[in-house]
Amino acid sequence: MVILTTVTPSKCSGERYGKDINSKTTILLLGDARNNYHATSSWVVKEMQKRGRHVYWLNPEPKSYWNTGDSVVGEYGSFTDGVYECRNLRQLEGFVEKLV
Repeated sequence: MVILTTVTPSKCSGERYGKDINSKTTILLLGDARNNYHATSSWVVKEMQKRGRHVYWLNPEPKSYWNTGDSVVGEYGSFTDGVYECRNLRQLEGFVEKLV
Protein backbone atom coordinates (compact mmCIF):
# COMPACT_ATOMS: atom_id res chain seq x y z
CA MET A 1 0.00 0.00 0.00
CA VAL A 2 1.16 3.53 -0.76
CA ILE A 3 -0.24 6.51 1.07
CA LEU A 4 0.22 9.69 -0.91
CA THR A 5 -0.55 12.99 0.76
CA THR A 6 -0.05 16.64 -0.08
CA VAL A 7 -1.15 17.92 3.30
CA THR A 8 1.17 18.97 6.07
CA PRO A 9 2.29 16.32 8.56
CA SER A 10 0.23 18.03 11.26
CA LYS A 11 -2.88 17.08 9.29
CA CYS A 12 -1.74 13.47 8.83
CA SER A 13 -2.64 12.47 12.33
CA GLY A 14 -2.70 8.89 13.51
CA GLU A 15 -6.47 9.20 13.77
CA ARG A 16 -6.71 9.73 10.01
CA TYR A 17 -4.06 7.37 8.64
CA GLY A 18 -2.82 5.36 11.62
CA LYS A 19 -4.87 2.26 10.94
CA ASP A 20 -3.68 2.20 7.31
CA ILE A 21 0.06 2.35 8.01
CA ASN A 22 1.82 -0.96 8.59
CA SER A 23 5.09 -2.70 7.71
CA LYS A 24 4.01 -3.00 4.07
CA THR A 25 3.17 0.69 3.62
CA THR A 26 5.23 3.22 1.68
CA ILE A 27 4.35 6.84 2.42
CA LEU A 28 5.05 9.64 -0.07
CA LEU A 29 4.83 13.14 1.40
CA LEU A 30 4.57 15.96 -1.12
CA GLY A 31 5.22 19.53 -0.11
CA ASP A 32 7.69 22.30 0.61
CA ALA A 33 8.02 21.48 4.34
CA ARG A 34 7.39 25.07 5.35
CA ASN A 35 5.68 25.50 8.69
CA ASN A 36 4.74 29.19 8.33
CA TYR A 37 6.70 29.81 11.53
CA HIS A 38 4.46 27.51 13.59
CA ALA A 39 5.57 24.53 15.67
CA THR A 40 6.67 21.57 13.58
CA SER A 41 4.91 18.25 13.54
CA SER A 42 7.95 16.08 13.02
CA TRP A 43 6.59 13.64 15.58
CA VAL A 44 3.95 12.65 12.99
CA VAL A 45 6.58 11.82 10.37
CA LYS A 46 8.58 9.95 13.04
CA GLU A 47 5.49 7.88 13.86
CA MET A 48 4.92 7.15 10.16
CA GLN A 49 8.52 6.01 9.89
CA LYS A 50 8.16 3.73 12.90
CA ARG A 51 5.00 2.11 11.59
CA GLY A 52 5.56 2.09 7.84
CA ARG A 53 8.04 0.40 5.55
CA HIS A 54 9.33 3.57 3.86
CA VAL A 55 8.71 7.31 4.05
CA TYR A 56 9.86 9.61 1.25
CA TRP A 57 9.45 13.36 0.98
CA LEU A 58 9.16 14.96 -2.47
CA ASN A 59 9.84 18.69 -2.24
CA PRO A 60 8.90 21.01 -5.14
CA GLU A 61 11.32 23.74 -4.04
CA PRO A 62 14.92 23.99 -5.25
CA LYS A 63 17.37 22.52 -2.74
CA SER A 64 18.92 25.96 -2.30
CA TYR A 65 15.68 27.05 -0.55
CA TRP A 66 15.61 24.11 1.86
CA ASN A 67 16.16 24.95 5.54
CA THR A 68 15.86 28.69 4.87
CA GLY A 69 13.22 30.95 6.34
CA ASP A 70 10.39 28.79 7.63
CA SER A 71 11.53 25.63 5.81
CA VAL A 72 11.98 22.73 8.22
CA VAL A 73 12.68 20.07 5.62
CA GLY A 74 15.82 18.98 7.49
CA GLU A 75 13.85 18.24 10.64
CA TYR A 76 11.16 16.29 8.80
CA GLY A 77 13.72 14.66 6.53
CA SER A 78 15.55 13.12 9.47
CA PHE A 79 12.56 10.77 9.85
CA THR A 80 12.39 9.70 6.21
CA ASP A 81 14.23 7.35 3.90
CA GLY A 82 15.01 10.32 1.71
CA VAL A 83 14.02 13.82 0.68
CA TYR A 84 14.07 14.55 -3.03
CA GLU A 85 13.76 17.72 -5.05
CA CYS A 86 10.84 17.08 -7.36
CA ARG A 87 9.87 20.11 -9.44
CA ASN A 88 9.39 18.50 -12.83
CA LEU A 89 8.85 15.19 -14.61
CA ARG A 90 12.58 14.59 -15.06
CA GLN A 91 13.15 14.79 -11.30
CA LEU A 92 10.10 12.63 -10.61
CA GLU A 93 11.43 10.05 -13.06
CA GLY A 94 14.82 10.12 -11.30
CA PHE A 95 13.13 9.49 -7.96
CA VAL A 96 11.13 6.57 -9.35
CA GLU A 97 14.27 5.04 -10.92
CA LYS A 98 15.99 5.08 -7.51
CA LEU A 99 13.10 3.12 -6.04
CA VAL A 100 13.15 0.32 -8.60
